[in-house]
Amino acid sequence: MSQDVFTLLGEMTTENLMEIISESMDDFLYVFDIQNNKIEISQSAVDRFMISSRFLEDALHDVLPAVFEEDREMLVKHLSDVASGKEKFHNLHYRWLDKKGKPVWINCRGVVVDDDKGNPAYLVGCMNETGNQRRADNVTGLLGGSEFCEYLRSQKEHISAGFLMHIGIDDFWRVNSTCGPDYGDYILKSVADCMKDCISDQQHLYYLTGDQYLILDLQSRNMEDVAELRKKICKSIYEFIVSEQYRAIFTVSVGAIDVQYALESYKECRKKFEFSLKCAKKMGKNSFYFFQQEDYNAFLRKEKIIGALRRSVAEQYEGFDVHYQPIMDCETEAMTGAEAFMRFTMNTEGGTEVISPMEFIPLLEETGLIIPAGRFILKEAAKTCCEIRQFIPGFQMNINVSYVQIAQGNVEDDIIEVIKKYALDPSGICIEMTESGFIDMTMPFIRFRHRLEENRIHFVIDDFGTGYSNLHCISDMNPDYIKIDRDFTAKAMDGQRDYELFKNIITMIHSVNARICVEGIEQREWCQEMKKMGADLLQGYFYGRPCKKSDFITNYVKGD
Repeated sequence: MSQDVFTLLGEMTTENLMEIISESMDDFLYVFDIQNNKIEISQSAVDRFMISSRFLEDALHDVLPAVFEEDREMLVKHLSDVASGKEKFHNLHYRWLDKKGKPVWINCRGVVVDDDKGNPAYLVGCMNETGNQRRADNVTGLLGGSEFCEYLRSQKEHISAGFLMHIGIDDFWRVNSTCGPDYGDYILKSVADCMKDCISDQQHLYYLTGDQYLILDLQSRNMEDVAELRKKICKSIYEFIVSEQYRAIFTVSVGAIDVQYALESYKECRKKFEFSLKCAKKMGKNSFYFFQQEDYNAFLRKEKIIGALRRSVAEQYEGFDVHYQPIMDCETEAMTGAEAFMRFTMNTEGGTEVISPMEFIPLLEETGLIIPAGRFILKEAAKTCCEIRQFIPGFQMNINVSYVQIAQGNVEDDIIEVIKKYALDPSGICIEMTESGFIDMTMPFIRFRHRLEENRIHFVIDDFGTGYSNLHCISDMNPDYIKIDRDFTAKAMDGQRDYELFKNIITMIHSVNARICVEGIEQREWCQEMKKMGADLLQGYFYGRPCKKSDFITNYVKGD
């Protein structure tokens, strides 16, 4: 039989023979006619890379554009050595460009075939992608993510119900750190075995990466079934831990999604089951989360806003603005200063959207973008303070800072710099910080407070009454004044008990030589009550809402 096969193959053209062989392998075959500078390559390579045809009549000229620019010189030199007879073997690692122009690492190997005169005639060989995801994992003995994709594609039309379970070992790094990587591999294999013992023929297990697995469950019909399978898996894993005499103690978290999401596209499916596991782990160890579209939408919005914030910081803070709200002297009701508020507007497909500070400021802090954005707001507010002081000499500008700016950004240097830049009296800048931002007297905060005191820059505790309010806190912070939260103010104006408490707080704050600013003043009667209680400063909608710089100067400074 073998002789018949070889006879048949011998009658085929090179083109047909290459296609038969290349269809049965992942590698890309090629034959390079060295003397005539022509090349024939597998059709799969044409589909994958930036080359126009299987048959290239000017090999070097046509192939080089498909090679990553940094690697072209190396390839040309090597092929020159092959053509001159210096090299009889071709074995290079370099990069080709895929159809999207993305560099892909390949290993190109080949053997030189000489003509009857001993001159290099052909280079025959293959290329394979060295950066490809493995089809299987030798440690766990499981097929990998690429095989999951293949199975999903082959079964797509027949899948009508089921779930995907994304499973991750909680704090797996502890196993490697305490027991060593060899035992860690043993755990990965054992967890895989535990799960295999728990699933049926309609539930397929794959290994993804690190400590993560995937179960394609075509048997379960509802979330209760999935939860029951998870419970079964967790029980099996715990029994394994006991059998190992608790050498390593760990749990697994599971994120589950309806398999219908997997039928959209693998890319979208991957995003959603990665999101599900992340949500499960956020809930704590040994947790289970079932995908909810509304949670995912909230996540996508968060990422959209973060992206807009990043672009804005990179593009000279386009979209950021500063609004100002007046602060009044309680006794005279004359304006003594203002608070600067950060505002942000995001460009969307439908136009622009004003994002609430409650939404974007936590994201600035989470990403660290609060450091450059805060620096921008600081400069703008200090510049405005300088301009207003030409009309109101003792005007003070209150600027909020985040603990992230203190711990990571050395914001005190930025504050001192803008004071010098605009030739401000240090007392013209008041730095506000919510009391919840400094629960602990950490070294960065202590350094921050000392720098402010050394440079005579006022410090204000904001939103007093919402966090850990006590005399000890006030004594440690040594603020110039304290701002009472607006909700606390509203309660005091609505009930006798809260009114008496409010009055005692003012007395308490004055007893430690600090002034008090009452936020949330919305009615004339409230102003009168604050005067009776001896408040020092007032702020609220009764005197004005935060507004743009131009409106603030027109309405409160120049009085046009």
